[in-house]
Amino acid sequence: MSLKSVLAGNSAFSAKAALSAAAIAAVTATLTIGIATPVQAQYCEGTVHGLSSTYNLARGTGFLAMRARPSASSPMVHQLFNGDTVEITDRRGSWYFVGGDGFEGWAHRNWMSNSCR
Repeated sequence: MSLKSVLAGNSAFSAKAALSAAAIAAVTATLTIGIATPVQAQYCEGTVHGLSSTYNLARGTGFLAMRARPSASSPMVHQLFNGDTVEITDRRGSWYFVGGDGFEGWAHRNWMSNSCR
């Protein structure tokens, strides 16, 4: 049912009430869109550096572990290596949320240079 049909069927609505209802609807729609639509961040690229050249999974050397959450105790979801380039889309403390072709997760910023401004 449209606002016009509601107003036409009820003479108790004044023009002022109709305008107020329309204004509230417009503000509500704007706020809803603002909440649902993320702010577009500037493109930011990170490159992995400073890791050992010797890969050893048991010792945790030679790779940068990407985590499910921004915590060293979170499960590893992917591994990055010196020279790998990823897109940085978020930051929480010392952690970057990064992604590439088919993977995403949290990586500690100590092992990444970045183009973020």
